[in-house]
Amino acid sequence: MPNGWEGPRYYAAQLAPETVRTDWTTPAAEAGIVPPRPLELGDIFGGAFRAVRYAPLTMFGLTLVVLMIAQLLGLGVGWVLARQFGESIIPGEGVDLETISVLSWSSVVGILASSLTSVVVGMGLTYTVFQAVSARRVTPVEALQRMGARLWAALAYSAVTGIAIAAAAALGFAVLTPLFAGSSDVGLVALIPLLFLPAGALGIWIGTKLLLAPCVIAIEGLGPFRAIRRSWQLTRGLFWRLLGINLLASVIISLASSTVGTLFTFAGSLLTLQDADIAFLAMTTLSSLSSTMLSLPLMNAVTALLYLDARIRREGFDLQLSEALYG
Repeated sequence: MPNGWEGPRYYAAQLAPETVRTDWTTPAAEAGIVPPRPLELGDIFGGAFRAVRYAPLTMFGLTLVVLMIAQLLGLGVGWVLARQFGESIIPGEGVDLETISVLSWSSVVGILASSLTSVVVGMGLTYTVFQAVSARRVTPVEALQRMGARLWAALAYSAVTGIAIAAAAALGFAVLTPLFAGSSDVGLVALIPLLFLPAGALGIWIGTKLLLAPCVIAIEGLGPFRAIRRSWQLTRGLFWRLLGINLLASVIISLASSTVGTLFTFAGSLLTLQDADIAFLAMTTLSSLSSTMLSLPLMNAVTALLYLDARIRREGFDLQLSEALYG
């Protein structure tokens, strides 16, 4: 029995039970894919798999559709170029079959189409994962809009980095070729691989420093050069952490996607088709499509969560994330 000393909540509930709140528990909010705090290794890997389950139609369905369209366009363009200029991009009559299969127009155009598609699709996937952190599901239409909005910035960033890599490689060959041209000294020639070690270390360092630039382009809407500067700032003091987690994720996801691709290739090899060329093309396309469809969403999810973790550790972004989740 109430004794009249239970405070205003009891009497308010008696007077206006329809309008006065009597449940003073904290309202439950839908949790995001990761907790709003600095992320550990398990949070990043678990969050990546939760991200693809959180919005599977966008992460897998949209990726599959866009990759299939890119593959078909690449095959069509490669077929037209092969009819016009021959099977191999290297002219000549003495080109062997192995060179034709590797450097055919279909293979080169297919690789180029897949690379460009991965860059563009990554804009939508990264944005989807970042919104899933705030417990917001992004539809395929929204992801397509984000891909279209960041298309030219993403392609410009890819062009800038590609030109820089090509220029560095050309400079290296230009410097090393006169030094070792015509040399018969075995010891001197054996030093060539050792000279590539500093170049490889420099490439790994720059690649890690620029790891978050695509995320900045997709999420913050910055241009390629400002994204490079922003990524350089976010990765300060986090180099080894980013390098280790990204390398471990790349190895694990590559093994998983390669296994899936091998299964499709083995299944396709069991099919008895009259045309061996069609069978080879079908197996190659299915294997590449299946492995990319698995690896692309997961790697983009890991990178997006590394970007989130860098912002939490360097900018205190967990406070803004907690406010978005719990109000």
